[in-house]
Amino acid sequence: MATRKRLIKPKSVRDDPYRNKKWNELVRGRSFRPSDAPALTLLVQWYQVVDQCIEDMSVNGGIQVAFSNDMGDIKALPQISTMKQASAEIRQLNKQLGINDGRDSEAGEDDDASNPANVLRLVVGRGPAARRAV
Repeated sequence: MATRKRLIKPKSVRDDPYRNKKWNELVRGRSFRPSDAPALTLLVQWYQVVDQCIEDMSVNGGIQVAFSNDMGDIKALPQISTMKQASAEIRQLNKQLGINDGRDSEAGEDDDASNPANVLRLVVGRGPAARRAV
């Protein structure tokens, strides 16, 4: 009888409170192969990137989406394109790992999860405050 190999959480994930918590959340109730560890590590990293971008854009209870450069031009914050990339990476890694965290119809929310703005809300999971900020 073959023994099943255990999924081992990498040190880089164990040592970071955010990544450690997100890893635990993602693997709870799911079965992964040891070879999935690198993809899971990337996934928790991308979640952290999104969270950091949102934190960077938060200003006095609101959200900043643009800045004025030295020439007086108004430019979009780079965090916006970073979040767009992170969202795409998260979707791809979720698909690769077989993670389907679509909204439960019993949640009582009528937002369309296929809407790109809603994907970021799902990723961050910050509730009503995040919905108002997006």
